[in-house]
Amino acid sequence: MFRLFAKVGMIVLLAGVSSSPLKAWPHKHGHKVQVRFLATSTLVRGTWAQNEDTYLAELNLSHGTESVLVRLVDAYPNEAPPLSREVLTSQSGTALRVNRDAECDRPFGEMPLRTAPGDPMAILLEPLSYHPPLHWTPATGMILPCYQILRR
Repeated sequence: MFRLFAKVGMIVLLAGVSSSPLKAWPHKHGHKVQVRFLATSTLVRGTWAQNEDTYLAELNLSHGTESVLVRLVDAYPNEAPPLSREVLTSQSGTALRVNRDAECDRPFGEMPLRTAPGDPMAILLEPLSYHPPLHWTPATGMILPCYQILRR
């Protein structure tokens, strides 16, 4: 009788453990949000590694909510193209899939804003400075939540 309870207990335990990854599954696919790019921060190009573009952007996390000012990172393979100029300069925004990444949160004052989104000058190595048209200017110590763009 004890063996039967032990076997049933093990089956229940294994079923519980094996089903727990299913809760994390939607995060792999990210959240579909409306993004409006405000400034280009950094563009890192690698010959053999990934490229990484960082932007200041507004995210609408759901319909009818106010937009949130964020640090948006686009990391992609060297052979893939960067986001198009049309996506970066769209005034209405673009639907993208993103994942929250608290590890790359930064204070607003530590995020260099180099050019307007889609400006080809952003690739230059020289120091550039850009002041995007914002409804309000965040405090330099305000932490910008970071999101990673998910590419398919």
